[in-house]
Amino acid sequence: MKRETKNIIKDLKAGRNLGTNVRRYSEILSTAFTNYAAVKLSLNLFTLMEMIDELPSDRRAETNRMVATLRRTLTDGFSGKAITDEDIAEVIKIREAVTARMKILTAYTDACSIYEYVLDRKKPAEDPEAALDTAGIAENMYNYVFQENDKMLINSKIQTLIAELPVRMTKDRFFDIISNTLNIYRGGEKEAVNDFIEMIKTAAVLTLPEGFETEYPELFEIYDNLTKTDVKALDANGVNVLSGEIYRATEIINSYVTDQLMLIEIINDSLTVLFTINNIDKSLLNDKYDISVKIITETLAAEDIYKAAEGFDELFVSLEGIQEDAYETLATVESSLFDICDSYSEPIETEGLTEVFAKLNKADKLTSTSLFIDLDRDIRVVSDAADEIFISDVKVDFEEAMRKKLDSLSIPVRRAVMAKVLSVLPVFFNNKEEIREYFNYALDKCSDKSELATSVDKINEIILGE
Repeated sequence: MKRETKNIIKDLKAGRNLGTNVRRYSEILSTAFTNYAAVKLSLNLFTLMEMIDELPSDRRAETNRMVATLRRTLTDGFSGKAITDEDIAEVIKIREAVTARMKILTAYTDACSIYEYVLDRKKPAEDPEAALDTAGIAENMYNYVFQENDKMLINSKIQTLIAELPVRMTKDRFFDIISNTLNIYRGGEKEAVNDFIEMIKTAAVLTLPEGFETEYPELFEIYDNLTKTDVKALDANGVNVLSGEIYRATEIINSYVTDQLMLIEIINDSLTVLFTINNIDKSLLNDKYDISVKIITETLAAEDIYKAAEGFDELFVSLEGIQEDAYETLATVESSLFDICDSYSEPIETEGLTEVFAKLNKADKLTSTSLFIDLDRDIRVVSDAADEIFISDVKVDFEEAMRKKLDSLSIPVRRAVMAKVLSVLPVFFNNKEEIREYFNYALDKCSDKSELATSVDKINEIILGE
């Protein structure tokens, strides 16, 4: 496949047989996608079925309904039956449901992290009379950040430390930082600006996703209790009780997230097959693909997955290393997809391949590292630029909503929200000295000994963890 693709690209660049070559490229890439996804499914599907078997009855029944759709569509596809747009739409609907649940679980995770920040800083210091060398701690932080020259690593370290530092800044300064960060997006895509604002809103739990109150009642009960508690009035026992509730919520969240991550991976691989299998060239596939399909179809058809798996050991041995090989082939062939779509749109349209290439682009997204990527969002050059007026309008709308949110919170929770937001922003300092000054200021201005001690402990854990 790799060699033939190379020859196709040469011919396309030379202007030879454009229609024939874009068609052949689509067949080769479709085959590479189907092959790679089938291999992954064969290696992971049993794990999903095993996980489902161990779920509580209510979660098992719902997940089995999703798997039933995958079973029908994949069985049809691998048996040679043409996959319809209706088949694909059914699986996309399942994917959207899983994505929606992950948004809810992410919101609960963010909410728990905010209240964990608050409660940790309410725990009494072990030695309330002990003096902390804040200047020395700030210097340690500075040295930790700049002990290496990797810019991305430096920025990551700064964000990690800011997440634990006491917040001692006015709301005006807080909004100035966000405003200055937004200015960076001037001239870029409006979608990028909206994504940035959405990231902040998510971190601050400013807007709650649909289903937040109903999808996971046990989590909402904990969240509702946290938001209604006067954290300033909590004694040590109250802090411990609420900390225990957050721990319980985290365990529940992790359990659900594990399910959703396994499901989305299987769904993405299934969709990759469904998007591309109608257009494959079977002559390019080998016996490893046939083995993968055998494992998939027998696992899906089995009434007893453990009995079915008894015959898989030798098959799995024969597939050792095949996923890496399949990915290498796919990566080589796929690397030309964007350029071909961009440069040869006319022959693609003339050959009636517009929909085929649209599905290839979706398959490309599904095999990326972003499990929950939006399949309908195009990656493109700037076409709808964010000008100064757009940026200004976004700032005004966001600040109004965020100020209302912050004003509704107690000071400890407000500071926790601000710390969370600051930790997800791109680094907002202009030079090294500003970073040193911020570290010193945040520590020096914190008069709450419990809060300061907790922050220092967490900062030391970060530094010593290296």
